[in-house]
Amino acid sequence: MPSLFKIFALLALTAFSGVLAAPQPVFAVRRTVPDCNVATGFEMCLRSKTTRSLPESQSRERIPCSLTNAQRLARHLPLKPPTRLSSARRALASPVPASANSNRGYIQVQSVDANGNPSVVGYVSKTTYVGTQYVVSPSLDNALLVSPNGDRGLLTLNSDTPSPAFLGLVQGRDDTSSSLAQGSFNYLYLASSAQTSPNSTPQDVGNSFRSAYGEPYPAESAVWTVDPMTHSLTAQWINPDGSPAPTISFLQGSAIYFSGDPEVFHQMFGAPVQRIAFVYVPLLA
Repeated sequence: MPSLFKIFALLALTAFSGVLAAPQPVFAVRRTVPDCNVATGFEMCLRSKTTRSLPESQSRERIPCSLTNAQRLARHLPLKPPTRLSSARRALASPVPASANSNRGYIQVQSVDANGNPSVVGYVSKTTYVGTQYVVSPSLDNALLVSPNGDRGLLTLNSDTPSPAFLGLVQGRDDTSSSLAQGSFNYLYLASSAQTSPNSTPQDVGNSFRSAYGEPYPAESAVWTVDPMTHSLTAQWINPDGSPAPTISFLQGSAIYFSGDPEVFHQMFGAPVQRIAFVYVPLLA
């Protein structure tokens, strides 16, 4: 009859072997957003980089008040809050100003979540995709420098497509018409365009896509409005019938688009989209 000690030893060995044989938990690997495949005729769809927000305590306590917005951007710091005067009336959003010779700036790109909360993605890049479409750059060093010029116009100063020289919206090559509307997949590129008049319908003018492909792509350049308090920059496309179209900006990868219905665009072309907003950042603030 085996001794009591041997029985306990055998039980302990069996339990230890069971522990070694037990499967280890497998942790799910987080997948990154895939690059968009060019299966629908799109020129590109790059993968955008994420940026880390500065902690609130650091942004409030450790940033010298004397820094300009340009210096803050160079150090990856948040922008200065707009000055608010209690006795002054809030200014309404107005066409991009063109009065100051030093009025130059960058266009910051912010992703917007379902609750409307923004997060900085980068800046409109001075380097376009093969001389056609503007994309997002995570680095300020590669940011497009623009200057307000004329009513609602933005002149590009350091783009790799210096002519035509205005930042505009160009009809997508898969569009069924020049109109944007809810329920339609029609879209616009952010691209270089010749100058058009404010509130004009889509015009048959020179633009970067026409130069690249030799086909007529209607465009509008006088589309920009800035909020003088928040520096929020928005675009307004005018449909061929003269009506203001819903003009919603979004990313597909790193490429910048506008549409009347990004969800329908997504259903049509498949690749993920991210709604964005623009902020005009004066170079001299």
